[in-house]
This record gives sequence, C-alpha cells and structure tokens, in this order.
Amino acid sequence: YFGDMTRTVLRGRASDAQRNLWETVKAGQALALKKIKAGVDGMTIHKAIQEFFANRGFPTEVRKGRRVGFFHGTGHGLGLEIHEHPRLQKVTLKDRQVLTVEPGLYYPSLGGVRIEDVVLVMKEGCKILSRFPKQLEI
Repeated sequence: YFGDMTRTVLRGRASDAQRNLWETVKAGQALALKKIKAGVDGMTIHKAIQEFFANRGFPTEVRKGRRVGFFHGTGHGLGLEIHEHPRLQKVTLKDRQVLTVEPGLYYPSLGGVRIEDVVLVMKEGCKILSRFPKQLEI
C-alpha cells in the first residue's frame, strides 16, 4: 500500500509573511481534520477550508492569468495507487476509507505551502496515520 505525506519547511528563519502562510495552512488542515468522519460530504470540508483561507487573507483567484491560492484538491484516496478515488471534494466519506488531507496555498510572490497527512475515516472522526512533526524552520 502507498503512503503520502508532505511537509513544507524552510532552512533558516521564515519571514513574517512566510510564517503567516504556513500557520494558515496548518490551521486549515486542522479544521479539515476536525470535520472528517463517516457520512460527511467532502465538498463541505473543501469549501470550509477555502472560506477559512479567504477569511485569513488568502483568496483563491486568477492573477495575471495564473491561479493562486487554494487551487488544488483537499485530499484523495490512498491504497494500491498513490492517487485513488475518492477525491475529497465530491464524495460522502465512508467508515474505514483511507485518505490524504493536504490543503495548500500558493502565491508566486510569497511561495507555496502544503501540509499533508494520511487519515483513516471513522464513524466519529478520523485517525491520523502519519507520524512526522509539523515544523516550519529547520
């Protein structure tokens, strides 16, 4: 079975803007993790993260012909393939599904951040299967 995990790190000191971007993505992922459980519509999770990011000053939009912000998926199934169905956006979550949760924000003038973990969907929440710290500066 495949695993999938992402951490964005910086060598040295992050600027205030970089730290804000990273902390926003980390908080967005935490929001998603709290909402995941069997029976939940994945699109409600995706939209909640997108709204959270916009409220924190990170809109998803087109600038100079390029998409910026939260323009990729919230997560995907994981198993015999690295990217399997379901996509987290267009599905009702089922008990015992294994998914990634990987919100990210991308701005050419600032950089990009993604934080990704693997979770097991359960009836009353989810269990995080990834075991690696979330730390911006190394």
